[in-house]
Amino acid sequence: MARLSRKICGAWCWKMEKLSSRVVSLAGDSVRHYRLDIPQGVSLWEGVSQAFAAREVRSAHLDFMPARLSSVVYFTGAPDPEGKWIARYGSPRHMGPTLLLGAMGIFGQDQHGMPLLHCHASMRSDSAGLVGGHIDPTQCVVGDAGLRIYVSESIEIGFRAKLDATSGMHVFHPHRNDSYLAQADAQRGSREGTSAAKHEKEKNGNPD
Repeated sequence: MARLSRKICGAWCWKMEKLSSRVVSLAGDSVRHYRLDIPQGVSLWEGVSQAFAAREVRSAHLDFMPARLSSVVYFTGAPDPEGKWIARYGSPRHMGPTLLLGAMGIFGQDQHGMPLLHCHASMRSDSAGLVGGHIDPTQCVVGDAGLRIYVSESIEIGFRAKLDATSGMHVFHPHRNDSYLAQADAQRGSREGTSAAKHEKEKNGNPD
């Protein structure tokens, strides 16, 4: 078996160290599931962000069902010509009426704490055929018959954009929702306090 040179091994370890920033996971049990319908003429961003603002949603996973879009702007990845990053986005690609075959999205906060929706989609149009890539939700408009999204709202675990070492861009990383955990701890403490007080009353012969 041929032995790899120290230079190749060093380059491989360096690349794996950079790629490790893309494999980050946190576990949580608190999730709400529901569906969201977006009407014709509304952009994906407008429909999702307004609905989530009304529900006070901070983080969620979205599954987009097949639907017709009246206009689309999307991007595809391309090798970095300078070789510094693993990939770069190319120029925006515009399409008119398009059939959305399916898409998934993550809703969270950008590096400044503002709402952010990141989506990847598979689509088909008469002009471009079968395509896929990163879509711009602010410029993708729902067509006739509307669009249905199945939402998995993450309560305990959130998504926040941080600098990614492989692309030089800010991408979502999971984080624990400290405000939710603090509220859950306070509620648990209140329940335990109520239970202890009730037990003490019963022990002293003074049940409610």
